[in-house]
Amino acid sequence: MVKYFMSRATVPAFCIFLSMFTLACQGPSGEGSPDGEMSQREAMLARAIELEFDTEYVPPPGDALVHHASGFAKILCSGVFITGLDADFVAENIGYFTAAYDQRANVVDRVIDWDNKAVHLTLPDGVVRTAKVVGDQGCVTLPIGEDSVHFTPVDVESALPDPATTPWPMGDVLPDEPFPSELDEEKVSAAVAAAFEPAEGMTAAFVVTWKGQIIGESYRDGITMHTPLESWSMGKSLTATLMGVLIEQGVYDLWQSAPVPEWQGEDDPRAEIRIADIMRMSSGLRFRNAGDPDFDPALGYPDHLYVYT
Repeated sequence: MVKYFMSRATVPAFCIFLSMFTLACQGPSGEGSPDGEMSQREAMLARAIELEFDTEYVPPPGDALVHHASGFAKILCSGVFITGLDADFVAENIGYFTAAYDQRANVVDRVIDWDNKAVHLTLPDGVVRTAKVVGDQGCVTLPIGEDSVHFTPVDVESALPDPATTPWPMGDVLPDEPFPSELDEEKVSAAVAAAFEPAEGMTAAFVVTWKGQIIGESYRDGITMHTPLESWSMGKSLTATLMGVLIEQGVYDLWQSAPVPEWQGEDDPRAEIRIADIMRMSSGLRFRNAGDPDFDPALGYPDHLYVYT
């Protein structure tokens, strides 16, 4: 998968993490231990299978190819109308996570609707998947055959001060401070430049901080610090933060049942799932991912992608 990202980590911390990660991923002999015992990976998978619920798996409804087209439409819409990239560039390089590259070849017609800020993709059987910009909610994939969403868009007004006059990190104003004397500026610059090599890596933005100070920052052509980029799982941190704000405001309680009306039926076991369970990714809901070691495409479109498409 190729995707845009914005890293905010120190160079020393990254090096330490990379070293630890590399060591942690190495088994005793690469494939397993010499005496035939299970490797750490095999033991982990065995434990996961042991803890699997003995219930029937029900895949997401619908046709997998149609869902792939939906994800592709969303990627194109966001890349073109939110980020401001060329449609051909987006189609070739962005968002394989929700629209596998080989699946994109099944699209027989692609229309970029500039007037309505929408993308229409047609499949061989005539099914059309559309994604369009819905105000401050960004690009949203529409139900098949419909031209609007099933919710009322809301204008989002920021409560933050003007970033042009606000110090970083809440704003864009950087302190007038010299480069830290403890660091080698030339080596830091070289490390930042290395983040963009090779070009096929498609790094869009790279920011390095040290003790609360930006010490390195660079962007690929056409990208600036104000360009909206894909966040993917960074959205989890944002969602958790917003939920924390709502809990602090008394809107929700961390230990209450998750406020999902469809789960509150009298005989629905999901009514016992609490907000805390979801925040810790321990709800008990089966959630298959294409990256799972035992994933079988024959099971249908993976749940992990369905929530995006």
